[in-house]
Amino acid sequence: MVKTLWISCGAALTMTACSFSIGGGLDYQKLEDEITKELDSSYSSIGQQVSSLECPERSPSPKKGDTLECTADVGGQTVRVAATIKDDDYNVDFETKDTLYDLPSAAQTLADEVSNKMGFEVTVDCGDGLKAVEVGATFDCVAADPEGETRTLQVTAAPVGESDSWELLEE
Repeated sequence: MVKTLWISCGAALTMTACSFSIGGGLDYQKLEDEITKELDSSYSSIGQQVSSLECPERSPSPKKGDTLECTADVGGQTVRVAATIKDDDYNVDFETKDTLYDLPSAAQTLADEVSNKMGFEVTVDCGDGLKAVEVGATFDCVAADPEGETRTLQVTAAPVGESDSWELLEE
């Protein structure tokens, strides 16, 4: 039997219609500053900040519909951010392509969710540290019941700000 519930282990990052233009072109520094600010705000709940962020500069400046893939270093993990030029005024939408997890916090959230669903106490171990996971990709944790029986708990990363899903797999 496969159980699927929704959990939220990530932090939200979506921004729409911010103007990042200077002298008829894209203001890369302003774009990078705004993405950094949003990531820092989103990841403050897990005590993390951006240590570096880079959006590749293009010459000539990108046009409406173009997407830049920016990369941020957060706690030693790479978080990719897609920045899409919305119009000729350089209004930009951006969203993360990876979800950053604080694994001990994710394990506690999962333990609470699984325990509530199963009706008995369950412990979950997802490992230590931080982990960036591509949206749609999975990572595994180990769930244990009070008797010590374990099962794999597979988590599928959702876009940042949306609920992730998990499955308790049959062994």
